[in-house]
Amino acid sequence: MHKHRALLVAVSLGLCAQWAAAAPQVPERLQKVDKLTYCSGMDSPPLVSFDEAQKPKGLTVDLGLEIARRLGNKQVQWRVIPFSGLLPALLARQCDMIVDQLFDKPERREVIDIVNYMYSSQSVVVPKGNPKGIKNLDDLSGHKVAVLNGSTIKTLLDAHNQGLGQAGKAPMKLVVYNTDTDAFQALRIHQVDAYGTTVETAGYYAAMAPELFEEGVPAFSRILTGLGLRKDDPQLTAAVQQIISDMRGDGSYGRLLSQWHVTSDTLD
Repeated sequence: MHKHRALLVAVSLGLCAQWAAAAPQVPERLQKVDKLTYCSGMDSPPLVSFDEAQKPKGLTVDLGLEIARRLGNKQVQWRVIPFSGLLPALLARQCDMIVDQLFDKPERREVIDIVNYMYSSQSVVVPKGNPKGIKNLDDLSGHKVAVLNGSTIKTLLDAHNQGLGQAGKAPMKLVVYNTDTDAFQALRIHQVDAYGTTVETAGYYAAMAPELFEEGVPAFSRILTGLGLRKDDPQLTAAVQQIISDMRGDGSYGRLLSQWHVTSDTLD
């Protein structure tokens, strides 16, 4: 009996040792601070946005809070910055990490580190009933299309405009906004004919106001999406990478994506 008990204790201690070894290493610069500062546009539901009480909510918000918890129960301060200003703010040390829907693109990798946490795709939202008959990118020819400043879809639609010109077709007119809220308002009051955004945000607004919006162009240009960190902060990058890996292993990652109805965006 005593041998069995001793064996159980030994196994228990061994598991504890493995768990301790697997715990993320808190970066030296953060060991004596109790707060992390996150930069976010806070305008891309269901990933990052404010609720009715102006409290941050969303999948990426919850992920950021869990990272802070696993780094030693750090408090989180949110610094809200328009999307196009997120990288400059991070590089200027106004925050520890970009916690937003940041697409993993080579030009971004040149200046910051990115830790991926999901996939995402692009979509084009149109008014309910799709009065302009927009079903693919070529159908946007000659129409006003809202895009978010600094967004990936703006780059994609700029490139598609070149193809329209070469084919002798009228280019789309891209109307740039700083927030998703402003872009959807413009679509609602028919200042624009369509809005190019992420498939997650498109789905969110279509679900919130099914009488107003629907998907026109289905999902395209699937891309990895991540959190942004400075290249001179490798300890934090390594810790965040390990936390994401741990969450995938312990099931909390899958539960988080399921909670926010984006399981199709799960990392491979």
